[in-house]
Amino acid sequence: MIRELIDMYEFAFMRHALIVGVFGGGLLAFLGVFVHLRRIVFLGAALPQITALGIATAAFFHMPLLTGALLGGLAGILLLSLTGKPGSLPAEGWIGLCYATGGSLAVVLMALSPHPDAGALRFFTGDILGTSRNEAIFAVCVTLISALIFRLFWSRFVVSSFDPVTSATLGVRVRLWNALLFLCLGFGLASVMNSAGSMLAFGMLIGPPAAALMLFRGFPAVVLCTLLLGALSAFVGLTCSFWFDLPGGPAMATAALFPVLPAWLIQKLRA
Repeated sequence: MIRELIDMYEFAFMRHALIVGVFGGGLLAFLGVFVHLRRIVFLGAALPQITALGIATAAFFHMPLLTGALLGGLAGILLLSLTGKPGSLPAEGWIGLCYATGGSLAVVLMALSPHPDAGALRFFTGDILGTSRNEAIFAVCVTLISALIFRLFWSRFVVSSFDPVTSATLGVRVRLWNALLFLCLGFGLASVMNSAGSMLAFGMLIGPPAAALMLFRGFPAVVLCTLLLGALSAFVGLTCSFWFDLPGGPAMATAALFPVLPAWLIQKLRA
């Protein structure tokens, strides 16, 4: 068993895929805790679609796909941060429009692209096994920079997430910390979606933090459990995809969502 695992990860493409899954997926799982606390889960579904539109646009104009992923993610964050103004369409309506528009236009642009790019199709298929060394390095760098940001300003992020109204009255610049959180989220989505697709990105963003929030009440325990579940999901999903000849991205996304049901049952038994 152990020898088979060692032999499996002797392949460079498996190591690159595991690095993106553990670092990029783990970062999204961690950020998903704050997404759940802010009750903006649907925003987490809309952002991957807008990021996909950026990837499709980059493929259409024959640009680097990673550039399109970054620009798409940042544009989506900027657009969604301006929604919900008084007298306009509610924020949920804007998020729904961004979700539908981003996903549909991405497919149309891919179909009309004069420069077909097989790499861009990985967004739809979730083929993380095609991850390159540079994409793996990018995922590690994004994760380490985000970890440093949260280490330096941890208390601001936590306070502004639990009670933004009270934090604002106490002088905490809630909008600044929200913008920094969304910036990390945009780069995290780009690092995963460029190689693994939206399914894995959204699965990591939602699954591990949802299970951890059901299992624990203390915030440190929730964060630790989320990180462990995210890394374990990446490893288990990628290993199963190799053994059973499954698509890498969907297999890892399924592994990320699987702990939610046992966590829900445990929560009910406790109640």
